[in-house]
Amino acid sequence: MRPPRLSTGFSGSRLGRQLFALFVVAALVPLALSDWLSSTAVNQVAQQLNMQSQQRMTRQVSRQVFDRLLTAKTLLLALPSSAPQADAQLPGLGRAFDALLLQTPQGKPEWASANAANLWRNWQRAFPAIPPVQPLMDASAGLTQVLLRTHRAKGEPTRVYLAALQNGQPRWIAELNPKFLWGPVHDAMDGGVWSVRNAEGALLYPVANVTAPAAQRGAAAGSVFRFQLFLGGEFGAPDWLFIQQAPQPRVSWLGWPLAVWLGLVAAATLLLIALLAQRQIRRTLVPLEQLTAGTRSLAAGDNSARVQVHSQDEFGVLAGAFNDMAAKIGAQFHALEGLAAMDRDILSGASVDSLARRVLDQLEGLYPEASAAVIWQKEPRNFRRAVLWHDGKTNKTVFDVRDVACDAAAQAQWSGLQGDRQFQINSLGENALRDAPCLRSLMPPADGWVALLPLRQGEAVQALIALGLPAEPAASELQPAAEVRDRLAVGLAAQDRERALVHQATHDSLTGLLNRHGLHEKLDALLAPGQAAAPLALLYIDLDNFKDVNDSRGHAAGDALLCQASERLRTRLQANGIVARQGGDEFTLVLPLADAATAQATADAMIRALREPFDLAGGPVQVGASVGIALCPQHACERNELLRCADIALYAAKAYGRGRAQLFNPTLDAEARTLAQLLADLRQALVRGEFVAFYQPRVNAADGRITSAEALIRWHHPQRGLLFPDAFIAVAESYGLIAPIGRWMLDAACQQMAQWRREGIDIARVSVNVSAVQFESGELVGQVQNALERHAVPPATLELEITESLLVDENDALFAQLTALRDMGVTLALDDFGTGYSSMAALRKLPIDVMKIDRSFVIDLETDASALPAVRAIVALAQASHLHLVAEGVETETQARMLRELGCHELQGYLYSRPVEPSKFLQLPGLRHGAPAA
Repeated sequence: MRPPRLSTGFSGSRLGRQLFALFVVAALVPLALSDWLSSTAVNQVAQQLNMQSQQRMTRQVSRQVFDRLLTAKTLLLALPSSAPQADAQLPGLGRAFDALLLQTPQGKPEWASANAANLWRNWQRAFPAIPPVQPLMDASAGLTQVLLRTHRAKGEPTRVYLAALQNGQPRWIAELNPKFLWGPVHDAMDGGVWSVRNAEGALLYPVANVTAPAAQRGAAAGSVFRFQLFLGGEFGAPDWLFIQQAPQPRVSWLGWPLAVWLGLVAAATLLLIALLAQRQIRRTLVPLEQLTAGTRSLAAGDNSARVQVHSQDEFGVLAGAFNDMAAKIGAQFHALEGLAAMDRDILSGASVDSLARRVLDQLEGLYPEASAAVIWQKEPRNFRRAVLWHDGKTNKTVFDVRDVACDAAAQAQWSGLQGDRQFQINSLGENALRDAPCLRSLMPPADGWVALLPLRQGEAVQALIALGLPAEPAASELQPAAEVRDRLAVGLAAQDRERALVHQATHDSLTGLLNRHGLHEKLDALLAPGQAAAPLALLYIDLDNFKDVNDSRGHAAGDALLCQASERLRTRLQANGIVARQGGDEFTLVLPLADAATAQATADAMIRALREPFDLAGGPVQVGASVGIALCPQHACERNELLRCADIALYAAKAYGRGRAQLFNPTLDAEARTLAQLLADLRQALVRGEFVAFYQPRVNAADGRITSAEALIRWHHPQRGLLFPDAFIAVAESYGLIAPIGRWMLDAACQQMAQWRREGIDIARVSVNVSAVQFESGELVGQVQNALERHAVPPATLELEITESLLVDENDALFAQLTALRDMGVTLALDDFGTGYSSMAALRKLPIDVMKIDRSFVIDLETDASALPAVRAIVALAQASHLHLVAEGVETETQARMLRELGCHELQGYLYSRPVEPSKFLQLPGLRHGAPAA
C-alpha cells in the first residue's frame, strides 16, 4: 500500500497548518502581552489617581458634616435661657433642627416646639439619665456646653440629638434635621456608596439602613475608603466612621474603552503577519514532501530509498545526510539483528558454546570471506575453541568446537595479550605466527592475515576472537568485530555474575561450606526419582558446649572455631561426600552409597576429630560433638523427612550423654512425636487455663495442727486426664516453658492465700517451688512483688522453695535476688537438702529461713540404720543456723514420732494428706478457722 502523499497546498497540509499556527501564535503572544501591559499600566495609573481623589472626597465630606454639626452647635448655644414666645423666634428651627425642647433644671419639660411632641419622650427613653458634666465655664455664663447623642429604636431611623448644658444639666434638647446633617453625604452619592457608623458600629447613615442595589453592584468591585471623624473635643461623643465604596474607574478614548483600541491595532498587525507566513510556508512544503516520502520508504524496509532535492539551502544538506544515513542503515541492520540475538541468548542464560556459535555466525555475516574462532579459557592451560571456516574443497562451512590443551609457554603468551593486535601469516599456509607461535594451535585456518581481539576483564584475558582475513584489514573494518567482542564480554560477565550469585546463595559466607539452601539442592538431586534406589547416609552434627565458647570468648572466637571445625570435616570426608553448615554450630554430612556401618565409622571419625582441642585466641578450647544418623531408603526417601530423622537421632544422642553418634530408629521417632505433641499441649494449656494448683498441708510437729501448705501444680489434660509434675515439668524446663508456668503458679498461690485470709483460714504461709530458670531471667523479684501487690498478700505469707542444686555454682546474681526477696519479707526455704553437692560455705551465706529434709531420708528412717544419723546431722545443722525445719515425705506414725523427737518443727507427707484441691483442703482435720483478715 502506497503511503499517503504530503499535500503542498496550505489548507491540506497538517504541517502547513501547524507552521501557520506557530507564526500566528508567535505574533499573537507578544501583541497580546504588549496590549495587556499597556492596558494594565494605564488602568493602574487611573486607579491610583482615583484612589487619591476618593480619599480626599471622603475626608472633605466628613469635614462638611462636622461643619454642619458646628453650625447646629452655634445655633443651639444662641438660644435664650428662657422659654420663647413663638417658634419663629428660634434660629435654625425647621432648617437645622426638626424639634426643640426646653427643660427645667429639675429635668421636666418647660417648653417645646410645635413638632416636638415626641422629642422629650424619645430623649428620656434613649437617655434616661445623663451624669453630671463638669461645665466648661462658670454656670452664670448660661449655655456653655453641647453634647451629641445618637439613638436608634427598633424599626425607626437613626436620630441625632444635641443637648445644650447649663450648670452641667441639659437645658435645650434638639433633634437634628437628617437632610441638613447628611446633605454633604447625599450629594456625594453619585460617586459610590456611603455609610456612617458610630464607635459601637451602629449604622448612622443611610438613615433607613438601606443601600440601593444598583449602587451596591457598582461599588462591589471597587475600593473602600474610610475616615474617622473626631467628635470628643466639641461634642463629648465617640468618633464617627465615614466609609465610601467607590467603583473602579474606566479608561476610554473617543467614547470607546482603551482595550478596544488596542485590540483593533493588534488584529491588523496579526492579519499582515498571517499573509506573509502563508506565502513562505507554501514555498517550503515541496522539498519536505520528497524527504517525507523517502523516510517512509526507509521505515518500510526499503534500504535503497533515496531522495532527490537539488536546492542549495538546508533542505539540500538534509537530503544528502538522509541518503548517507540510508546507506549506513542497510549495512548495520544485519549486525544489529545478530547483536539482538546475542542479547536474547545472554538473557536466557545460554551456555558459552551457544554464545560462541552465535558470535561466529555474526562474524560470518560481517566478514563473508574470513574464517573465525572464539577461544576462551576454562582453567589454567586448558582452553576451549569454537572455529568456523569455509572449506574450499567441499564448498561447505565447517563448524568445530573442542577442548585444546596448551603448554606453559602458550599460557604465558595468552596472559600477555594486550589490546587488539594483528599478526601476518605465511602465505604458504605454515600457520607460523610471528609474535606468538605457541598460540598457533588455537588459530583458525587462514592465509594472509590474522586479527586477534582479546577480551580482558580486569587484568586477566578471559577470551579471544581471532579472524583469518585474506588481506590486511583497516582499523575501521575491525570495529564491527570489536562490537561483537564487547557483546560477548557482556555475556561472559553475566555468566560469571550468575555463578557468583548462585555460589553466594548456596554457600555459607563464614566457612565456605554449603548452606541450608545448597544442601537442599544437593539432597534433592541425590533423592530424585531416578536416584531413589541408591543408598544414602545423612549425618547431623552438633557441637557440644559451643554456646559456652561464644559466651566466654566472644563471637569472634566462636566464628574461628566454626571455621576450624569446617576444615576438619572437609579434610576427613570421603571424596564423594558433601559437607554443609545448616546454621549456628550445626553441620550436615551427606555420604552417597553409604550403609549404616560406613555412616557409623564416619560419625565416629568426625567425633574424634572434633574432640581435639581448637587453637583459639586466648588458649585452646575443647568442645566435642554429637551426631545423628539417618539412612535412605531405610528411614526416609524425601529430603525433609530424612533431615527430620537425623535431627531426632541427634537429639537422642545429646539426651544419652553427648559426644556420641546415634542411628535413627522408629522408637526415637515415636518419642519425638510424643514430645512435640506434649510441647504443643503445654503451650495450649497456658492459653486455655488447664493448670490447677493442689495444696498439701504441713502440720505442727507438736500438736498436729495444720500451719502451712505447699502449692503443687497439676495439669488437667483434655485427653490424658490429671497429670502430675513429673510428666511435664522436665520438658517445660528444657524448652523454655517453665518461666510462664512458674509465673502462673506464683500468681495462683498468692490468689489462694488471699482468699483463705478473707475466709479466716488460719494458714501461716503457702510455699511455692521456684525453678533455676526463673532466677536466670532476673525477673523473679519483680514478679513476686507484683503478685503480692495484686492480691494484697503480706510477703511473710509467701514461702519460696529453692533446690540445693542452685548452690553448686556460687552465683552473685542468684544471691542478690535471694537477698532482695528476703529483704522484701518473703520466706525462703531450701528444698531437698542433703541430695545435692552444695558447699557449707555457700550454705552459710545463703539467706534462707527454712530447711526441708528430703523424703529420701525420711522414708529410710525405719529400714536403714544410716538414715537416722544423716537426719540428725541435718537437724543439728538447721538448729545451729536457727532455721525452721520441715520434714517431707512422712508416711507413718513412727517416722513422725522420730522426726518430732529429733526437733523438726513441721511435718509433711501422705500420713496427713495427699495434695488436694482447695475445696477439699478446707475439709482436712487439724485446720483451724479464725477471724477473716482485714
